Amino acid sequence: MSRILSLDGEWQLRGCLGQSWRWFTGPDAAWDRPGWSSGRVPGSVLADLARTGQVPGPYFERNSLALEWVPARHWIYRRWLQVTTLGPDELATLCFAGVDYSATVLIDGYELGQHEGCFAPFDIDVTDVLRDGRRHLLSVVVHAAPPSEPQVGDTSAVRVHKSRMGYGWDFCPRMVHQGIWRPVSLHIGAAPFHPHPATSTVPGLDEGRVKVPGAEHLALYDGERLIAEAQADEIGVGHPQLWWPNGQGAPHCYRLRARARGYEAGSLIGFRTFDLVANTGAPAGARPYTAVVNGRPVFLKGWNWVPADALYGAVPPARLAHLLHLAQYSGANCLRVWGGGLLETPEFYEQCDVKGLLVWQEFSMSSSGMGSVPAHDTAFLRLMARDAEAVIVERRHHPSLAIWGGGNELAQHVPGRDDAPLDETTPVLAVLGQAVRELDGGRPFLPTSPTGPHFLNRLDLIRANPEGQHDVHGPWEHQGLVDHNVLYDAGTCLMHSELGVEGMTNRRALEALVEPEHRWPADRSNPVYEHLGAWWDNEPVVQRCFGGRLTNIDLVRRASQHLQYDGLRYAVEARLRGWPRTSGVFPWQLDESYPNAWCTSALDWSGAPKPAYYGVRMAYRPVHVCARFPCWTWEGEPTFIAEVFAWPGPGSVTARVIDLHGSVMAKTSFDVPPAPTPNDDPAHSTRPSAALVVGKISAPLEHARAGSIFVLDLEYSPGASAGRAVMNRYVLSSGPDLSPLLELPPAQVAMSVRDGVVELAHLSGPAAVGITLEDGRPAGGPGWALPADNMVVLLPGESAGVPVEWTSAPRQDRLLRVEAWNVEGQLLHCEDQGT
Repeated sequence: MSRILSLDGEWQLRGCLGQSWRWFTGPDAAWDRPGWSSGRVPGSVLADLARTGQVPGPYFERNSLALEWVPARHWIYRRWLQVTTLGPDELATLCFAGVDYSATVLIDGYELGQHEGCFAPFDIDVTDVLRDGRRHLLSVVVHAAPPSEPQVGDTSAVRVHKSRMGYGWDFCPRMVHQGIWRPVSLHIGAAPFHPHPATSTVPGLDEGRVKVPGAEHLALYDGERLIAEAQADEIGVGHPQLWWPNGQGAPHCYRLRARARGYEAGSLIGFRTFDLVANTGAPAGARPYTAVVNGRPVFLKGWNWVPADALYGAVPPARLAHLLHLAQYSGANCLRVWGGGLLETPEFYEQCDVKGLLVWQEFSMSSSGMGSVPAHDTAFLRLMARDAEAVIVERRHHPSLAIWGGGNELAQHVPGRDDAPLDETTPVLAVLGQAVRELDGGRPFLPTSPTGPHFLNRLDLIRANPEGQHDVHGPWEHQGLVDHNVLYDAGTCLMHSELGVEGMTNRRALEALVEPEHRWPADRSNPVYEHLGAWWDNEPVVQRCFGGRLTNIDLVRRASQHLQYDGLRYAVEARLRGWPRTSGVFPWQLDESYPNAWCTSALDWSGAPKPAYYGVRMAYRPVHVCARFPCWTWEGEPTFIAEVFAWPGPGSVTARVIDLHGSVMAKTSFDVPPAPTPNDDPAHSTRPSAALVVGKISAPLEHARAGSIFVLDLEYSPGASAGRAVMNRYVLSSGPDLSPLLELPPAQVAMSVRDGVVELAHLSGPAAVGITLEDGRPAGGPGWALPADNMVVLLPGESAGVPVEWTSAPRQDRLLRVEAWNVEGQLLHCEDQGT
């Protein structure tokens, strides 16, 4: 029986200049010679150096600047290798799942092989060396990182297939990754067997099949139960339980065991169909963007995903699982894996499989500030073809994988005009598209994102050519208290695959990131903030929106997060209201690869949600009510007016406009009609119901105190089969800005914890506005706190309960900080909460 020995774990690590690495890999290289330190496989050179104290921790202030020398060196990983028994007919093969970026492999100083490429695995035969049964010195020289382009560069100069982000991006300083970033193993026996399953589901969904080229025996399990077995390379199952995306049904997975040449390996698989069809009302010639899963049209409620860490070889499994749990918990059903990052890992895909998260995977190519057309020389095309074959066959069995993309924002710059996205007439995109069709023909391929014809979601472009808004990007900034709503309400796009709003990081994250004396001022004149997310430091905009009255870091943080919460929620709701013409929305971005002070992410780097996360989570509810209104500030306007939307029908909506003392300024109720029947939409008979305009509400403002805050309160009671009533509240101002939030009289709120729920009860004063719940422990503590809601508005006399989920946090340490614009912060002990 063949066997596999893991070589993961502790290795030795040493840096070298030039070719001095040859002196430390030969037969005379002493194991105990000074200059070696601890390295980990899988891992990252920079992570190892920081862990062993050889460089400052990169995740603090401007420390990363002191690490930029590291990628210019070669780094040796070494360990002893010994096989005591090797039969006369047995082979010994080293199997590398991934080295970033190029490497030379040596044993006892003798070179056995070289490899180049971050994503392609490779094998090296070491049979002759190990047959003597003695101990040998295995060395892997990870060479200096190859040149590539930062965000402001020229895509045509890129000649490697590697994450661009680490060369310097708007949300990541220059931290070029190197290392043995994927597992290493020694295979003893026959030549290694690397199974690459391909699944298919026949029309009618009444049979699923899986084929594993080269397999001699297949066994398919449903849980622990064996349901099919064959002495062949193909196996089928009748009437399989289908895999569904989050919110549509259970993501049912099967476990496949494949055996060949004495090796056995397992894979997670699922059966489902996925296609992109034409959007309802789309102009002639538009690409199809409506996802149809198992025959059912599904709105893609997405997030843009960036690598879980800039040092992506050293991501703790618990952190990856937590981030993907947050994606699922938000109500999302799809992640767009951004082309400036990674071809994601098997662990990522398995998590998405079991969580019901569709994946739109882009190859690692991206735009650049000076030029966004990829290279087309023969060597680069050959490299991309080789990598495409490797990554496609390794990932194609995952039911979560839905769409392949050629890369991010690949476009031709047109001076004075909107950029023109590239298509498959571009040589490298033709190569990738052909590889997808040949190796994974059942999945759609999009040459880039956006696919245009207009690149940007911009008001002048919408008004000039509303039918030209197919798949668009942007903006990534809050547009202001009037222009933001005007832009998103005008949108006509079929797919919005990137849009964002910037905001400061969370309190606890900022305390871990910046010394107290460096936290003010919060604008780009501060060199620390210039380094930690300068592109997204919109402090002047935040100040304008709050009347220029933000005088300390806590106020700037709260104000920026308030704008990010409302701005992102409103943008996503606007796209949801566009269904079925609009078929997907992908906020930029869910996670954060590096801890910034300012960023467009909905989570901070530690994995704690910012308020904006909860705005999107609210919008992604299957039962929802929302409003369309032209602005957030109503100075000089005699009447506040909003349109109300709800889905699905039937049901009823109550809409109120209320001042902060609980006085009702206007109230009205609407009936929500039933969802359209199949006969109403014969092209897509199972299409979910669209957002329905159910009515308008208006409230006179002439008697409102000048510059006061008021609340639009919506409550939707759907039909009995749709579940409990849901609420949505918007905080608005009758003045020129949101500075009245800084003048609110104090509200008294009783707070307690019972059975994992934070109980909030309004006792006196005006409404408590923007109640936030966040982890109150010191920075760096293990695990996470996950409240079910945030940015709560508690009207006079109201009570609310907010469940809180704790993960991997010691019970005795669990603290929550609860505060609001007009409620002083309190720390609540939560020892009885969660598991």
